[in-house]
Amino acid sequence: MPQRTKRIQDLVVFLAVLGVGTLLVLRGVPAESLATIAVAVSGLYAAWRGHGGPPQPPASR
Repeated sequence: MPQRTKRIQDLVVFLAVLGVGTLLVLRGVPAESLATIAVAVSGLYAAWRGHGGPPQPPASR
């Protein structure tokens, strides 16, 4: 996947999560619940994107 596509996808997901968090706060959900939800969602997103391993150095030519 090209780097630009990944960055756009990250931005879209960030804005979606930010919007949902704002809506939940406005509806009166306790902050402790939001923190738990945020940690769970970030873990799922990281697993989906494959950020589990250490960064790989660029291949030299």
